[in-house]
Amino acid sequence: MESRNRADATVEKVRKEIEGLLHDRFDVSEDFASRENDNFFGLQGLFGPRELTYVSYMLEARYGIQFNKKEYDDPKFYSISGLSEIVAQMLSED
Repeated sequence: MESRNRADATVEKVRKEIEGLLHDRFDVSEDFASRENDNFFGLQGLFGPRELTYVSYMLEARYGIQFNKKEYDDPKFYSISGLSEIVAQMLSED
């Protein structure tokens, strides 16, 4: 149970950092949190491949991780909640 709580806390921390990155770098409004399952490409046309590449690069640099084909092919990669879960899982594997 304790490990699950830790995992949830990590997911939430990563999620907040992704939200901050979106707000600071892409001027995404702070009320975006209520749209956690929106696909990044559906955000009012905000993201193209270039922007998503930038977000993934920033997360790799911040957390010392490396996304590979498995993560990019996962449909969860393309939403805030899913990407947060993927990053948290990668951190727990280290």
